[in-house]
Amino acid sequence: MAGNATLIVRNGRIFTVDRGRPWAQAIAVEQDMIVRVGTNEEVEKTSGSETKILDAGGRLVLPGFNDSHIHTSMAYEEAYSAQLGDAKSMEEISAAVRKHAEAHPEYRLVGGTGWKHEAALTDQRYPRKEEMDRIISDRPLLIVSYDGWVGLGNSKFTEMAVNAFKGRPDHLGGMERDPDTDEAAGVFHNPGDLTFLAGDLSDLIRESEFDGLRWIFSQLPKYGITSVHDAQSDFRSFDAYERLRREGGLLSRVYIAFGHTRQTTDADLEQIEDIKANHSDEWLRAGAVKLFIDGVLDSHTAAMLEPYADDPSTSGDTKYSPDEFKSIVEKLDRMGFQCMTHACGDRGVRTALDAYEFAAERNGRRDSRHRIEHIEMLSQEDVPRFKRLGVIASMQPMHAAPITDSVYVRAAGQERMRSSFPWRALDEAGAVLAFSSDWSVADLNPLPEIQAAVTRNWSDDSQRTVTLEKAIEAYTLNGAYAAFEEDVKGSIQEGKLADFVILSDNLFDMEPDEIGGAEVLLTVVGGKVVYRSDRFDG
Repeated sequence: MAGNATLIVRNGRIFTVDRGRPWAQAIAVEQDMIVRVGTNEEVEKTSGSETKILDAGGRLVLPGFNDSHIHTSMAYEEAYSAQLGDAKSMEEISAAVRKHAEAHPEYRLVGGTGWKHEAALTDQRYPRKEEMDRIISDRPLLIVSYDGWVGLGNSKFTEMAVNAFKGRPDHLGGMERDPDTDEAAGVFHNPGDLTFLAGDLSDLIRESEFDGLRWIFSQLPKYGITSVHDAQSDFRSFDAYERLRREGGLLSRVYIAFGHTRQTTDADLEQIEDIKANHSDEWLRAGAVKLFIDGVLDSHTAAMLEPYADDPSTSGDTKYSPDEFKSIVEKLDRMGFQCMTHACGDRGVRTALDAYEFAAERNGRRDSRHRIEHIEMLSQEDVPRFKRLGVIASMQPMHAAPITDSVYVRAAGQERMRSSFPWRALDEAGAVLAFSSDWSVADLNPLPEIQAAVTRNWSDDSQRTVTLEKAIEAYTLNGAYAAFEEDVKGSIQEGKLADFVILSDNLFDMEPDEIGGAEVLLTVVGGKVVYRSDRFDG
């Protein structure tokens, strides 16, 4: 091995996420693999005449971040839409959309994303298509809320949606209709359905898909994200991924989950099986299927065990009956797929756990690593089931932030918020936690997510925070585990892929509430520097 290293990082404060050797000083890389971890003296023995040396200058070095729930294939919505997250009213939303439309007369569809529900609601009602026509009427317009669960369209867009849904099940798109006329109102409670249709509407929405994908992968290295799990893709997106890889734009590794709905056919599953079997290298892999069992608390579509605090007439609903969901999961499990189930409400989570348990009983226990995504509310009775069933808790710490804005408190009530986002309780019960952003719902940057995980407090901290070590592990090694890749990445160990980052500050020396202010100075993927900040001088 001596003399073969292509890259050495020395003088680092390296947190390896390897419990056998948690700290080191230097790393040696040969091509795309880590070949030595140890002291400067130990690692420098691998140096040769062609070895590139990077001096970390005593800075913190971590494994590359693994965002285990992100919507990269939908980046076209973010990259080419008006950004509405700062708007505080419908008037501000309208002004931002008009400005965006005027700046981009070439866009056939005017898009907007990121608006908060409280900004758009008037008397607990979303604007109808006629009101959206006052913003833009000469082109189709669709603006989507920050959580992706409500879309508002003008008349031109709504007409296209009505035509696209002809002959399809009524629930698709969650399209509101006027109770008196049955006419489509222009409000869509599941606008994600619109992007996965075939035909003119989805072509219009997704015409910038490849450009959006290329854009988001140019951004990931700036935040030290070396791997992502695309939480809802399809065949069209997969083709775009393959093109991006061929063109050299795939700067982070990708694990893909294909979306599953009632419209998914056996032929679709066979195609997913084929992709899974033939795309299993370290850059582009498929292996999971994404399902939805409920919605979100904001719009009262998350399935809860008890009625909503601000609307006792409803407790939300599941998208499938428990028996139907069990049948679907059992089939997917039998075919060897990993299931990723979106479940925000405590009843939604329980329904998913019941289905996973049913599948194991029918098919036999295997290393399935089924996952539940989000887990915003959870019954104490269900906490130990995660470890017992081997289910991964895939959670997003920044999603806890809305409690300070009263949105979740209003919906769930203060008492239930004590059992919300229970990553500490799950960790102490032995569950595997995998952290992520759910971008574009939240910011890409993992460091504010880690800060949220170690600082969040709601009256008491009995279920709230985890240690910094645990939070980093959940954003690195556990993300790799959640994609069956812990043997090749997720920690800085000999024989693993050379994916790591150098930070501006040592998180272990910072006040917990300042962690989000640290920056990534250098990102290395497969032994190659893919991002270097102007601030890095090593």
